[in-house]
Amino acid sequence: MVTKASEISLVACVGGGTIGFSWAVLFAQHGLQVNIYDISDEALDWTMREIRSAHGTLVEAGVMTEEEVAAAQNRITTTTDLAVALKDVDFVQESGPERYRIKREIYRELDRLTRPEVVLASSTSAMLMTEIQKATTHPDRCVVAHPYNPPHIVPSVEIVAGELTSAETVALARDFMARMGRVPVVARKECRGHIVNHMQAVLYREALWLVGNGVATVDEIDLAFRTGPGLRLALMGPFAVGMMTSPGGLQDTMVDRKLDHSLEDDIPSRIEREAPPRTPELAREWAKICVAQMEAELAGKDMEQVKKWRDAKLLQILDVIAAE
Repeated sequence: MVTKASEISLVACVGGGTIGFSWAVLFAQHGLQVNIYDISDEALDWTMREIRSAHGTLVEAGVMTEEEVAAAQNRITTTTDLAVALKDVDFVQESGPERYRIKREIYRELDRLTRPEVVLASSTSAMLMTEIQKATTHPDRCVVAHPYNPPHIVPSVEIVAGELTSAETVALARDFMARMGRVPVVARKECRGHIVNHMQAVLYREALWLVGNGVATVDEIDLAFRTGPGLRLALMGPFAVGMMTSPGGLQDTMVDRKLDHSLEDDIPSRIEREAPPRTPELAREWAKICVAQMEAELAGKDMEQVKKWRDAKLLQILDVIAAE
């Protein structure tokens, strides 16, 4: 019976997609045996191609050697049989589709096919564990462990309990992610979107507004953000940035200058005065504009090469931060 994070040796990744394959890379890199489950051989073939590509990037970046990669790949097994994937596992990382009906179906099977003490962690980016764990007979061992993509590179993992999740499960998930070299952040309360995506939703909402009202294109917004606030946010969070933005510190940056404007200083622009009210329907129209612009921007580009470029740059940023 596993009661400590240090005792976990066999992990199941249920779902080998964009997040699931990356978890498998991380777990195998840290010496664990990894079973990957997905619904078809074609899906698992894609998973293994992505794993090999990720390993190539890690070798190029000097994070792993060819010998370490070979050993890690030998620790990975794939299967389309969920019972086989879950046999004798010590920890489950679920990365299935983001639909409550599907999540509950998956968790019902995870609960049935694993020992009662095995933690069932979900990668869900926004869903409530309280709703997912209703499908199980052992809801106390169900918890959210939400990574930021790709989890084998980006350290942040949000640990979020459902209403029936035990404190022991939260602690074990937190300790296990720390053992994997991640930075676990335990949410004090459960909410849709957890911490990061709750904040990121605001960013996307405002970006949609700017495009939809003709202030800027998606390319211009990405350029402004990555060459401006993105550089600072790579090193410190919004509150630390706010402390250093104004001589008055956080009080000035996030309170006085944002909330207490006089009417004379708070004159809306013509765009703001004339823009139509925000509605879900309008947001969907704006999203279509953004998608079309982004697809035009990426036309002809090899997305696999774009991902490799992204991962290599993320590793360089992490090196810079670690050196501080």
